[in-house]
Amino acid sequence: MTGSSTPRALFAGLATLDIVQLVERLPQPNEKVGALDFLVAAGGPAVNAAVAAAHCGSEASLLTALPAHPLTELIRADLGDCRVGLEIADVGPDPTPPTAAIMITRATGDRAVVSPTGGAMTERVTPGEFDAHRALEGVRALLIDGYHRHLALPLALAARERGIPVILDAGSWKPYTPEVLEHVDLAVVSDDFAPPGTDGEPGAVLDALSGLGVERIVITRGARPILVRLPRGDAEVAVEPVDVVDTLGAGDFIHGALTHRIAELGLRDARLVEDLAWASRVAGTSLGSFGTRAWLRE
Repeated sequence: MTGSSTPRALFAGLATLDIVQLVERLPQPNEKVGALDFLVAAGGPAVNAAVAAAHCGSEASLLTALPAHPLTELIRADLGDCRVGLEIADVGPDPTPPTAAIMITRATGDRAVVSPTGGAMTERVTPGEFDAHRALEGVRALLIDGYHRHLALPLALAARERGIPVILDAGSWKPYTPEVLEHVDLAVVSDDFAPPGTDGEPGAVLDALSGLGVERIVITRGARPILVRLPRGDAEVAVEPVDVVDTLGAGDFIHGALTHRIAELGLRDARLVEDLAWASRVAGTSLGSFGTRAWLRE
């Protein structure tokens, strides 16, 4: 998509190749089970968020670290099918792209994931061989997913200088999370996000992030209400009930839809609860089909 009227959003973070299989149940030790359905697609928090933003109408691009490898071309092709641009700013620390093995249980929609993401959580902080300001040309919202901080931090710093809202998608606490939080305008964290000393208790998590200087905080909790903390006070956003087939990527799709909304309309405290409700409804449509792509066609 092109044109000045189309909101442009940039997503920086992890890209994997996901092999997703639908099963009746997870296998026991030394047991094989047959797959009812399967999918091969690009994955990772920033990837899925970018796919959702493109689906909502943004011109979405992903900036990541990937090596030259045939699996990288599969990732590129899938993103192209989803109308997401791909910019590789770094070859990454590994000779092959990270590949995630995922099983979805048909009866519940719950997922089991094995993913070698350790390399993407490297402690290196040397900026990648890219121009952060150039990457942000025309961008109205930036999402970083907590991985590849050597790419995300320069982008976040440049975005703040240019007045571009920076959204953090945080699924888990990492050793360098406090450093990243210094450069975000909105932190959207999962129910599993647990800063030290909080045990993941929502009130304690909100207080901990507020204490670190984050002014806008969102906690997504699956089917339970979304918790919001803004400078003007706390709020909750109801999640509409849906029939669940597969939960894979649903949280990422909320982040992507919200980023699209912010790119389109700006980051406004007075409208954030409404934007979250809208993004939740978008993500809810993904729960009714297997995998991370079928909902895009419905």
